[in-house]
Amino acid sequence: MPAGFPDAETLAACERFALWLRQGGGLPVRGRPLSGGLSAGLDFEGHAEYRPGHDLRHLDWALYARLRTLNVRTFEDEGAGTLAVLLDASASMALGGKFELARRMAAALVFAGLRACHGVLLGVARDGALDALPLTGGAASFDHAMAWLARVVPGGRTHLAASFTAAPRFAARGDAVILSDLFDPHGPEGALDALQRAGWQADLVRITTADEWWAPAPGVGLRDPESSAAATAPTDTGALTASLTAWREHTRAQALRRGSVVVEVDANAGLPQALTRFFSTVLAVRSHV
Repeated sequence: MPAGFPDAETLAACERFALWLRQGGGLPVRGRPLSGGLSAGLDFEGHAEYRPGHDLRHLDWALYARLRTLNVRTFEDEGAGTLAVLLDASASMALGGKFELARRMAAALVFAGLRACHGVLLGVARDGALDALPLTGGAASFDHAMAWLARVVPGGRTHLAASFTAAPRFAARGDAVILSDLFDPHGPEGALDALQRAGWQADLVRITTADEWWAPAPGVGLRDPESSAAATAPTDTGALTASLTAWREHTRAQALRRGSVVVEVDANAGLPQALTRFFSTVLAVRSHV
């Protein structure tokens, strides 16, 4: 596995977070059919082509003897849900430590989901595409996911709606967590609607830095990290601040209309604090639904 990620601090936080969730009743993943369930007594659903991360215990060797292809048996559990962890890897996420916090949060979410025997879909979005890694099982799947994440380098443009429209449609459905700065020129509506059409209910972690919400001094040169377009800060800083505030509120309002939660996290926050803030907010909102 490439050096540097996940570090010992991240792995320790994964363990503590999973324990905290179990003590509080588990991941707030609403019940959906779960493909590839692990528990005894689940209803047999069918077969799926084997991919790295699938539980080797579910390989169907009799089918292999006939077809000479590896397939795993899949099951259905109406009481379980699938967790999609969707990581924005566009160029804007490379600024101010946003991507590193997002990647570490993704690690903790994947670990907790696998520990709770949920199916997990790990996705990396950029340039309107989504690289997806379906996961089931325990430690082996987690190690595979971390090696996969360690190779991700942020770059390209943000178009979450196109990325999630391109998401594969699995038999299982469940809840999604989007980890992004949400600086998407297309807005959040298309992304949330695309996920809902595919069967996912999404909540959002908006990871930003404090200075991204401050209007720069008039005349300061600016550059878009995704398009490299250059601009000069306007003299009317009040109008620019109002525009940034309006964009922030627009995202929150559109998410609320779709039953989604938006939790803002500073990129400089520690991983335990960021995780606790997000899930405490999600659980509080769900308890009033």
